Amino acid sequence: MKICKFLVLFFCVMLLAVAVTAVYSQESDDKYSPATIEAEGENQQDKTGESASTGETKEEDKQKNKKEAVKLDDIVIRGDLSQTNLEASSTSVLTKEEIANKVYESPLEIIGLVPGVSLMRYKQGGTAACMQMRGFTSISHGSDAAIYLDGIPLNEGDGYADTNIVNPEELERVEVIKGPISPLYGNYASAGVIHFYTQKKVDQQHVKLLYGGDNTYEGDFVGGFTSEDEKWDHVYSFQTYHTDGYQDNSDWDKLNAAARITNYITDDLDIRLSLRGFNSDWDAPGYLTEEEYKHDPTKSANDANGGSKDHLSGKIDLDYMLTTDSKILFQVWSYDQNFKRYYAGREDGLPAGTVTGNLRDFDRLVYGSGASYNLISDILERELRFTFGTDYSFEEEDRQRWRLTAGNGRNKGAKYIDYKVEFKSLGFYTDINYQVFEPLQLIIGGRYDRFTGDLTDHLLNDLKFSMSDTDIFSPKGGLLLTLLDDRLEFFGNCSRGFAMMSGFAEQAQYTQDKWDPQIRTQYELGTKIRPFDWFAGQLIGFRIQTKDDFIQDPATLEYENAGETTRDGVEVTADFYAFDYAYLHADYSHINAKYDDYTSGGVIYDGKSLPMVPDNIANIELGYNPPKGFGGWLRYHYQSGADLNAANTLKGRSWDTVDMDVFYRFGGKQKYTISLELVNLFDETYPAYEGTSGIAPGLPLTAYASFTVDF
Repeated sequence: MKICKFLVLFFCVMLLAVAVTAVYSQESDDKYSPATIEAEGENQQDKTGESASTGETKEEDKQKNKKEAVKLDDIVIRGDLSQTNLEASSTSVLTKEEIANKVYESPLEIIGLVPGVSLMRYKQGGTAACMQMRGFTSISHGSDAAIYLDGIPLNEGDGYADTNIVNPEELERVEVIKGPISPLYGNYASAGVIHFYTQKKVDQQHVKLLYGGDNTYEGDFVGGFTSEDEKWDHVYSFQTYHTDGYQDNSDWDKLNAAARITNYITDDLDIRLSLRGFNSDWDAPGYLTEEEYKHDPTKSANDANGGSKDHLSGKIDLDYMLTTDSKILFQVWSYDQNFKRYYAGREDGLPAGTVTGNLRDFDRLVYGSGASYNLISDILERELRFTFGTDYSFEEEDRQRWRLTAGNGRNKGAKYIDYKVEFKSLGFYTDINYQVFEPLQLIIGGRYDRFTGDLTDHLLNDLKFSMSDTDIFSPKGGLLLTLLDDRLEFFGNCSRGFAMMSGFAEQAQYTQDKWDPQIRTQYELGTKIRPFDWFAGQLIGFRIQTKDDFIQDPATLEYENAGETTRDGVEVTADFYAFDYAYLHADYSHINAKYDDYTSGGVIYDGKSLPMVPDNIANIELGYNPPKGFGGWLRYHYQSGADLNAANTLKGRSWDTVDMDVFYRFGGKQKYTISLELVNLFDETYPAYEGTSGIAPGLPLTAYASFTVDF
């Protein structure tokens, strides 16, 4: 009922806007003439509304251009066409140009360029970092968002997703979807999706060398070639990285190599093979106390901390053009990895043999497949985009944990966890985008997921537990109103997602008889405006309501579907462009995340703020990015202090930093770039992470110099 009321209200608002705009546009036709839109890709038309070259009417020409804007030839990853239907949402797409010319301690920091996002940098070497988006705080290090690399899901059984296997230099773009709006994604996607897309074709060879503070050095190569008959595209990448780290016991080494080979068998049939190998070894400092953070931030809490990871993956994509309007995509993929992490607290004053932490050893083998049918056509002379697809995955994971004890370093003690999980998921999805009438688009979709699985506990004589078969349907819907020759948009959407058990509760997913997935519903309204070629802005409001949240009963230790929360927020973005290559970006986000009905351990948290969610986040970036000569950027980031616990008795710090980059580009066919980036320009003291477990200090003023060649 709430969804219906929401859509009816929004539809009425848009009809009113149509009426107002019809009157206004009649009076302002010259101001928003087609010539003004030429820079945005519209064909040049004369002021009578006729196409200068074909004689088509203004309306027919615009419809033709819109259709050409989304080409089936560009749909190469399962359901890419479905992603174009996210126009009626706050989805962000970071391009290769936006990602380049920045230093990232972790690839997840790329997402820090998106409005409304706050990062929690644990500073624990190759351990996955974490981020907050839409008031959910366990993204990448937990189960709140789905994370993909070229169509391969990175989330593990408990939701953990390690983005360190991503090489920023080889990326084509990154899509950040906020909330469960996309039917393409099911499990883990309730707070949104982060999808990294790599380059499938290159025109130049790219080499980058970097050296900076804390003896950090990195070498990257991204290159390849197209065969003379243009039947083959080859792309290869390699990355080597080392840092001593700012804190003691923070050495980190990683190697990353990938290959993507595409064969254009016929004009209608393509096949692509993608391979990736990754190795990482690290030491980690652990978390500091308040006193250590203030007086000795380079200290290590325990030198036993560290870990390693090995990852191998492969994927085959098959794309077939059925007709000029339709295309079928098929993919099959797999990866095998081992992850070890030594996690220990401080030993000060503890007798030898006291438990301080654990060694985690996880072996994981996953494979999956997917297929989708994509159509761009017309019904009643209106554009229709349609996607229908299915995906399947099977994962087999062995999880073991041993105790770590004081005085014994990384020597493992008693084993206390040893189980094997087999988890299967099957999903079907559809997405429809229809131009109801000019200028209104209707977008509807849905997804059905089915989950089954077994857990075998080796410490209980291989006792086997089976989870109850779980079926979930998640509807999606949205409306998009485009006015004033695409210079003004209003959109709204409503979507439902879900969350399975994760983290330590993952075992209960198999051993507990009764439980239901958590349900998460997002409502989003927004407007995007581009009144001038030199300005673009957007205003977005959202609400995400959850119900059936998992709460553990302290008496039975079972999880109950008993919690309810609400996350409200506003996001404002403004972009200014001047002098061809200069730009100014600013964004501000306010998030209000509260417990509605939540009692845990006999304590009532109703009305309390959810922990680790900053109320206010702001970014400002001023830059100049010419193809040759001097350029650079200056970026300011602010976020307010968050409550650190559910009782709201501990408050984190508010902090801000300024980063800066200066570069010089030169050369002709061979292009060279020399760059100097200064992180934390004013040498502020701030926490990269602050929680109940301790503090990870942010970097002080640190310089990185790089040299890049494109040839």
